[in-house]
Amino acid sequence: MKDPLAQEQLDVQLLLFTIETSIRVVKRFQFFLWAQGSLQTFLPHETLLCACGDLDRGSYQASVFSRSVLAPEAENRLTDPKSGLIGRLISDWRDGAREPLVRGAGIRSKGSSASLLREIGVEHTLAHGCREARGEQSTFFALLGLPAVPKDHDVQRIELLMPNLHLALLRITEFERAESGERSTGRTAMPVTLSARELQVLEWVREGKTNQEIGQILDISPLTVKNHIQKILRKLNVTNRAQAVARLAALRAHESGGEAVWEMS
Repeated sequence: MKDPLAQEQLDVQLLLFTIETSIRVVKRFQFFLWAQGSLQTFLPHETLLCACGDLDRGSYQASVFSRSVLAPEAENRLTDPKSGLIGRLISDWRDGAREPLVRGAGIRSKGSSASLLREIGVEHTLAHGCREARGEQSTFFALLGLPAVPKDHDVQRIELLMPNLHLALLRITEFERAESGERSTGRTAMPVTLSARELQVLEWVREGKTNQEIGQILDISPLTVKNHIQKILRKLNVTNRAQAVARLAALRAHESGGEAVWEMS
């Protein structure tokens, strides 16, 4: 019989390791390696289906990261926003109040995704997403081909990991957008200059600290922290803290050839 305490400690260790190894993911191939390594250990699956963009309006880019090579027709059946699996899963997730979506043998499932999953031969699925306030940079992730029907602890795992999945996919999107802009103009990206204090504030934002906590750490008022964050958002041309963290990581990775570098000035 398994020791519940020992299993809980193992789960925490796996979560921390999965989070730690996700931080340096900036490029698509890095995400693939992470998904097939750390994420695979934490939440075993055959295929990871992702979407990034405006999920409510159906204006998003979908990607597939699979352990096996998929034929173009099979991949299109998964990623097409109108007729593919990704659109149906997102629709069912939204209809379910954006709670984690579970599909598996023996589960009576409402929604249009269940029939298509059976049709393409996927038995067990776990999906969840993260909706940004303005919607343009929301993300969605579907783990297809789990070894068994997702249990409560699998649902808890994807909920705990969602912020890191979200930020990793945003960093990839930002990095590819920067590269695309450079190729189209033939110039390097416009440098973004943040002051030493702004970098310090953003570092603590990345660690999940509140304005009050950052103020205590840096010995400044919460209002001063708020003003720094507003300046950071304007300089990085983003609308919230999570996007600012992802944007700066992508810019630094672009400058360093693909490695996300965080350092205090």
